[in-house]
Amino acid sequence: MSPTLGQALCPLLTILQLGLTAGQPFISLMGPSQRIIPDISEPFNCTAGPFSSRDANVTWFKNSDEHPASVQHHMADNKGMYSISSKAWVTLTGEDILSHITCEVTHSDLQEPVRMTMNLSQVLYIIPSLNITKSSESSDHDHHRVNLTCHVNHFYPSHLKLIWMKNGHKILEEFPEVTSNLDGTYSLEHKLPEEVTLDGSEFACWVVQGDQAPVKAAITVQASRKSTGEISASLEGPQQRSEPGTSIQLMYTLIRLQTRHVTMTCFKNNHKLQTKSQTKVFSGGDTYNITSTVFVPLNKDDMLSFVHCEVKQKSTLILQKNISLSQYLRVPPAVTVSHSPISSGLVTITCHVQRFYPENVHIIWLEDCHTLKGTAELVFKRNTDGSYTKQCSQLVNISVQGPERVFTCRVQQEKQDFIQAKPHLMAISALWYLGQETSAFIFMAFVLGLKVLLVVSFTVTYVCRWWNL
Repeated sequence: MSPTLGQALCPLLTILQLGLTAGQPFISLMGPSQRIIPDISEPFNCTAGPFSSRDANVTWFKNSDEHPASVQHHMADNKGMYSISSKAWVTLTGEDILSHITCEVTHSDLQEPVRMTMNLSQVLYIIPSLNITKSSESSDHDHHRVNLTCHVNHFYPSHLKLIWMKNGHKILEEFPEVTSNLDGTYSLEHKLPEEVTLDGSEFACWVVQGDQAPVKAAITVQASRKSTGEISASLEGPQQRSEPGTSIQLMYTLIRLQTRHVTMTCFKNNHKLQTKSQTKVFSGGDTYNITSTVFVPLNKDDMLSFVHCEVKQKSTLILQKNISLSQYLRVPPAVTVSHSPISSGLVTITCHVQRFYPENVHIIWLEDCHTLKGTAELVFKRNTDGSYTKQCSQLVNISVQGPERVFTCRVQQEKQDFIQAKPHLMAISALWYLGQETSAFIFMAFVLGLKVLLVVSFTVTYVCRWWNL
């Protein structure tokens, strides 16, 4: 039985004991306590000892190249023996699966340097890219079958769960076999034979990898009319999503037409597309197969848009098809950061991820270039225009005065590059004094109001007595 994911996420600690008797030198190397995705800097700690003096030295290597490290620290025990520790920050990349980090210690007590090495694959998550393809459609009376293939490419580690969905309902869940790639990652192809209808069905492939958010791909499949002598048609787009400002190519395929003299017109949201179509005609005996392509421009508000295509012979409508543009659109989010004091000791920092599509984004908080740990509060909603908005909030303790702190929010959408908000700088001491001054201001306002009330009361009493006289 393969190891569970929980076992794979245990603290990554490797210890080498030199010699067989107590008191002889040892060396240990410790990495992150859980797997992380690329482009995040994480610390590795090396400790060695005991030694008879403080002249120990630690050198770090990433593969065969020397790697910078923090200041070394020496520690003495009650027997006058010394230990040394050192920390190295490593920014991992997607190519580090075959890389390793090495800690080397030298001292006069040692005949030769001692080393400890850790493979960086032990601490890496590589998120896969997904797409679905369709092949070999067959028909038998009223039954239409297709073979769908979910392509899951370049991921690590190899343990993941694959889920097939049909029209929003789970139909299959598996832990499939994987194939090794030359770069150390894994890939897989999972086939699903399914029945489809003339009305069409939406199939989605989900991949769940550890505690990461699911990665998804979807395709809408509609059965073609295969009856003898009957015209069939399909309208399909590209496999990959595109961003606003680009154009996609839709392909309209017509089979078994009795004539080649037809016209195809496409509309986007009931507005005629001005882009010229490119048409190819293939003769098959007494009928014709026609393949026509049209280029459709994408806008950032096309989440609810559709394309409607009509085929006419003279003025007679032969066929028509609709297709939603949401399955081909990717709208990058706008990312900003704000903060809001809660009390004199706590501040909420919020990452606003606005107007993006589709809904899958991964949010990372960084403090001074290091991952911010702790529980985040997520708010997720769908906007009226079909886009999505997320807010990710963290509580920051500012009760201890210190230097300025820089908070950064990074957002990754599917396999695209990180989108990063402008770094948010907070002067912690200023925020702390602001809370103190606000409390002092409220107290002074209360005292001043009380004095004014006493003066007014005295004045009214004096006037009333004078009037009665």
